[in-house]
Amino acid sequence: MFKGADLSGAQIIAVNEGEVYYTRYGTNLKNNTKTEEQVKNAIIQLMDERDEKGQYLIHDQDQWYGLKAVLTSQHCGFPVKPSEFGKVIKNLGLDELRVRYDSESIRKVHVHQLPANVDLWNQYKNTSDNYSYKQVAVAVRLIEILEEQNK
Repeated sequence: MFKGADLSGAQIIAVNEGEVYYTRYGTNLKNNTKTEEQVKNAIIQLMDERDEKGQYLIHDQDQWYGLKAVLTSQHCGFPVKPSEFGKVIKNLGLDELRVRYDSESIRKVHVHQLPANVDLWNQYKNTSDNYSYKQVAVAVRLIEILEEQNK
């Protein structure tokens, strides 16, 4: 699954009948639903997507809040701590995108009506206020792209 992936910083936690299990970002890589390459491609694809008005779906740095909600969930298992999350983004080469990750800009985001479980955000797509919708739209679309990769 992670053949050729950079496993520097990973720790071997178990060897079972010739299979080596690694842990990084606080989760077992073997159990992550997506490879780092799939996640990287999904984010790059999302950065290029536009809404029905022709505007980029991701247009503000604070929308990384929605992306981070997905990336730190069971979908990808990235670290929650901002500095560690930033390191992963940099290691994946996602630090030079059109809209860059900045921990300070997402720290200021307060979406009080959204549940902690990002998988439930889809139900708020048509009812959230404009402030929250920016987060919901990118999070829901990122989940869709990640799921499309399984087909």
